Amino acid sequence: MATSDPADASADAATSTDPHDLPDEVVEAGHEYEAARERVEELRTRIRYHDYRYYTLAEPEIGDSQYDALMRELRTLEEQYPELLEPDSPTQRVAGEPTAGFAVVEHREPMLSLSNVFERDELFAWRQRMVRLVEREEFRYVCEPKIDGLAISLVYRNGRFEYGSTRGDGLRGEDITSNLRTIRTIPLVLNGAPADGPPVDGEPSALPAAFEVRGEVYLSKEEFRRLNEQRAEAGEQLYMNPRNTAAGSLRQLDPRVTATRRLNLFVYQLGWVEGDRPVTSHSEAIAWLRSLGFPTNPLTETFDDIEQVAAFCEGWVDRREALDYDIDGVVIKVDDLATQRALGVVGREPRWATAWKFPAEQAVTRLKAIQVSVGRTGVLTPFAVLEPVFVGGVTVSMATLHNLDHLRGLDIRAGDDVIVQRAGDVIPQVVGPVLSQRKGRDLPVFEMPDACPVCGTPVAHDEGDAAYYCPNRACPTKLARLIEHFTSRGALDIEGFGEERSAMLVGRGFVSSLADLYDLPEKREALLEVDKIGAKTLDLMFAELEKSKQQPLHRLLIALGIRHVGSETARALARHFGSMQALRHAALEEIQAVDGIGPIVAEAVYEYLHDEEYAALVDALAAHGLRMDEDVAARGGILEGETIVITGSLDRWSRNEIEEFIKSLGGKVTGSVSKKTSFVVAGDGGGSKRDKAEALGVEIQDESGFVGLLRERGWTGE
Repeated sequence: MATSDPADASADAATSTDPHDLPDEVVEAGHEYEAARERVEELRTRIRYHDYRYYTLAEPEIGDSQYDALMRELRTLEEQYPELLEPDSPTQRVAGEPTAGFAVVEHREPMLSLSNVFERDELFAWRQRMVRLVEREEFRYVCEPKIDGLAISLVYRNGRFEYGSTRGDGLRGEDITSNLRTIRTIPLVLNGAPADGPPVDGEPSALPAAFEVRGEVYLSKEEFRRLNEQRAEAGEQLYMNPRNTAAGSLRQLDPRVTATRRLNLFVYQLGWVEGDRPVTSHSEAIAWLRSLGFPTNPLTETFDDIEQVAAFCEGWVDRREALDYDIDGVVIKVDDLATQRALGVVGREPRWATAWKFPAEQAVTRLKAIQVSVGRTGVLTPFAVLEPVFVGGVTVSMATLHNLDHLRGLDIRAGDDVIVQRAGDVIPQVVGPVLSQRKGRDLPVFEMPDACPVCGTPVAHDEGDAAYYCPNRACPTKLARLIEHFTSRGALDIEGFGEERSAMLVGRGFVSSLADLYDLPEKREALLEVDKIGAKTLDLMFAELEKSKQQPLHRLLIALGIRHVGSETARALARHFGSMQALRHAALEEIQAVDGIGPIVAEAVYEYLHDEEYAALVDALAAHGLRMDEDVAARGGILEGETIVITGSLDRWSRNEIEEFIKSLGGKVTGSVSKKTSFVVAGDGGGSKRDKAEALGVEIQDESGFVGLLRERGWTGE
């Protein structure tokens, strides 16, 4: 029976047995629904597979951004078609299964996951949803860096550690108590004993009979480097990243292996409690846990305004590289526990918390080819040609592979699916291959070329050295790269000489040695005929060349590109000898006697300065008027003999500026705090370096204190 009511049409359609009798709009809707159902099933299958590889095997095959895209598409489809939502969908539960070999622990309260936001608008939308639910505008927020580690649960009874487990699938985890006991930052006995009464003057409060603490186990970047250095020396395959290494360390069946990994912990939440809760807010809980002896993140901050929260999150995007551990975002929680309970949970996620995720730093793509580049010293460096992939906020099509030993250690081959990593402004690198995707494929092992790919000179390789290099000093690419280095900001700081222009100057015969750069003003007319070089550009280049002649000796030593000589070595040599003449006349033993200069570096410097061709280059540069001595202040400055560590964000100086400033006053800047550190200059967010300085009793100066110290010693600068 025909009808004009769409609802009646739908009802008829539901009972019709002949598809030819259905209205066109119903047929079309049916096709859309069927396509959506098939896509939902496909997404669920893919997400569960990647959950298994990430959480259980710790061998991910895709990067975070790719996983997030799958999850967001699934969530969108389930919202669009609510009838497709099922209790066992990945959006409704935390991923991961207990690994065989460990006992299963049933979590007394589920260990939930977090929703994600990626920008201000999404953060503000999250807040607005809470406003609608509890019908009030004001919230207090707690923000902390999101540690890229492994979530764990710790249970304490009568003030003592009873057992601990992994998050697992959120309802059940793995009992890893023996391994957790090897982590020194986990207290086995708490500061305080069960008793009645409230906390007094910040002292540890009375302990409940039993309670749970949740935290994140992680591996520091320094410890990750140490472990990989050990494996490299032993000829073993290198670990891929700190997070996977931490996860694998916690799942060791032998706790003695875990103990060698120097894992660390930050506690981030108070879980279930037997009896009354000792606190009414999350920030109070963190302070209470800290008083009991638990390590909590000192970078945690509270805010009353969502704009402040957004600024805090955005600020950590660029500052995260200063930390000694990896973070992949910021966790934002409503502070008040009563409000948390009122907001509740939806699916697998609490409504009262979310994670501001940073641009993904890892992704998986296909390695199309392995090629070789030639550096300024002639070293041949393999690099990866990739299928373009979006990672770390940019599209990457090439990445470094470091050297042949590194490439072979990870067993990377052309044709592999590989994990690509990009952190901040660091050059993208290939972390390792996805070996499970290589099954049955015969991919060739990479071999270094026998001849330089630029000039055809046979490649040289010193025994015991990972580097292969072109020995031809006239190799065009070597000279072009050396010009780039010579003019770079850390060397003589001459603007106008990038990769393209340096290659052009060499390729068209304008420059055949570094000294020829200072003859360029004489070739002005010929240069004006070159495409893309105008009179103003040339005037700038010539002015920069003239200005560079006043750079001190240590800058020139860096610029020359002497093997093994970096900024610290150059400064040490310049401060010690004071002039190029004194350095050139020094015996090998005298150079080696300089503090911080070892025999390999000393020999490289001595051989360079006594090589006939290089000696002629130094003479030519001196003839052009380049400065050949060092600043007196740097040789005997007010910070002479001081070892200084810089941490956090400063207002007066950028990181490069303050390092350069300290060195100009004779001081030495290092990246880690030790008992030999003279003092630490700490800005906002000093983090682990500040904590270590406090633990070792090393003096800490803020910016104003540092400036005051300099003025006390006679500094009169601004």
